[in-house]
Amino acid sequence: MNAQTKIEVGRMTSKGQVLLPKAVRDAIGLAPNARYKIVVNDKNEAVIAPLGYGPEDADLRVRMMREGIAKLHGTGNSGKSTDEIMRELRGDWQP
Repeated sequence: MNAQTKIEVGRMTSKGQVLLPKAVRDAIGLAPNARYKIVVNDKNEAVIAPLGYGPEDADLRVRMMREGIAKLHGTGNSGKSTDEIMRELRGDWQP
């Protein structure tokens, strides 16, 4: 376990739900509706981290990126060629 800077205390509900205090969510970069993972390490500690940030999540990141690209496929059809779009973005600049 990393060095602790602050300890947050909470209580589990009767349904087994746990609220992560805002300070903890902010510290690990967990935004509303974000997916996360909980791992129990060899010291029997629960470790919470945003999903997709560890080296073990590389396959997940690739899959999510491909799904995002697939959703965008075909949505940028303006009828212009790439050169026309680049000229429009760059102005009169010529390579």
